[in-house]
Amino acid sequence: MLRFGVIGYGGRIRGIISGLRCFDVDFAIGAITDPRGEEYKAADESLKDTVIYQDADEMLDRERLDGVLIGTRCSLHAPMAVKVAARQLPLFLEKPVATSMEQVRALAEAFADYKPQVVVSFPLRLTSLALAAKEIIDSGRLGPIHHVQAWNNVPYGWCYYGAWYRDYNETGGLFLQKATHDFDYISYLVDSAPKTVCAMNSQRVYGGDKPEDLMCRDCAEQETCIESPFNLFYRRGQGGKVDRESGMQCMFSESIRNEDSGNAILEFENGVQACYSQNFFARNKAGARGARLFGYHGTVEFDWYTGEVKVFDHHSPRYDTIRFEAGGGHFGGDTELCYDFLQIVQGKGRSRSPIEAGIISALTCLKARESAATHTFQEVKL
Repeated sequence: MLRFGVIGYGGRIRGIISGLRCFDVDFAIGAITDPRGEEYKAADESLKDTVIYQDADEMLDRERLDGVLIGTRCSLHAPMAVKVAARQLPLFLEKPVATSMEQVRALAEAFADYKPQVVVSFPLRLTSLALAAKEIIDSGRLGPIHHVQAWNNVPYGWCYYGAWYRDYNETGGLFLQKATHDFDYISYLVDSAPKTVCAMNSQRVYGGDKPEDLMCRDCAEQETCIESPFNLFYRRGQGGKVDRESGMQCMFSESIRNEDSGNAILEFENGVQACYSQNFFARNKAGARGARLFGYHGTVEFDWYTGEVKVFDHHSPRYDTIRFEAGGGHFGGDTELCYDFLQIVQGKGRSRSPIEAGIISALTCLKARESAATHTFQEVKL
């Protein structure tokens, strides 16, 4: 039986563990490092034999593990990954892999001579849509890709202002939280790393003058605030009923620093140029996430919210539509991540989202953040 260790037993990693179990591979969660570890163990019969730790080094030193999964809050991803690298264990690492330049450099150094493999949590590059687009691009039908347009209109943006993600010191802003996925899949599709980035962002919707600790359930503006649990039900028709005990914090708090829209222009090492745009106040059917990649002979377009890939010929009236009905988390990409992790811990395959991809994506996001703050072009290098 395989034994896995977990550092940070939050909702995301619990979802991945559930996905791993779908493959009917014999494994157990042998050890968990988490401040709430005993609480999780008491509530889950499957953890009855799991050893709980409060210190990751102690767990890694004392336990015989076949692999480790890291699902801590964002600022700890890199420090915990460095600890795992020192033990030369296969690793599943949640994104973003780093939240500062210092952390990126530490990861690059720690994994320079790393013999096992890492599965970075980049599910979008492994979805049916992205893999189909990659197949079409590699077939040569479009000719070489010269230009990319990508978009991410986030219909669930409330979580970045009303939940723990609002803590800028923890998340590092929304290029790191969201664009890390998009920069990665674009790099994967054009088969090149970003060379230069320029970016801008703004905070025009969320934040304000409300107290930092104001909870929605305690607010006197339930019926007038469009973001309240009352209007989430009454005006948007979501949730089935008014949640009077909502744990949401006020999205117009004075403490909010996360931007609510952003744009970036990327130049890749192979000369491809891409523009990317994200916003966090689109709602309902305005939600969209996808890209168009242009060659001289044709264009491929896909959007995860529609489940479609479209291919447009440039020199004939032909166009094709491919439809997918992928289930599972992140449009089916989580299933592929789970498959890859099980393959590498069993010595059967290679990761399709390696640590190098995580490092270059985090570095690009940090450079985009710096570009937006300084209004300068930034080279994407350590």
